[in-house]
Amino acid sequence: MWTHAPSLKRAIDELLEQGGRGAPVAGGIDQKPHLLASFVDGLARYQRGGKRGMREYITGGLGAGILTILGNKARPVLAPIALRATPLPLAARLAFGVGLVWRSPGWSCGHCSKARSPRRAGDR
Repeated sequence: MWTHAPSLKRAIDELLEQGGRGAPVAGGIDQKPHLLASFVDGLARYQRGGKRGMREYITGGLGAGILTILGNKARPVLAPIALRATPLPLAARLAFGVGLVWRSPGWSCGHCSKARSPRRAGDR
């Protein structure tokens, strides 16, 4: 569940380039937690514990249970990003991040909010 596919792919490719022998590969041990994949794909693992397992995960996980449920609901949208076998290019990651910030409900420029507001009968 916690395995990050792009990191694993880089390590396996580097190991195969060395003829299957050698250590360490891909710069050693990947220390970063890759939580997006677990939030998108982790719900089935917790559901195996039944109602009690899900209740304990939701109440004891400091919000992770709710994020996992929401991530599972958003799986059709997030899976191509979170569950990729190869890393997402930097330009695509930046475009995705800017798109999220731009489309967030609390942030917009004055021009956009004026353009989206409906006209009333007396406005010109």
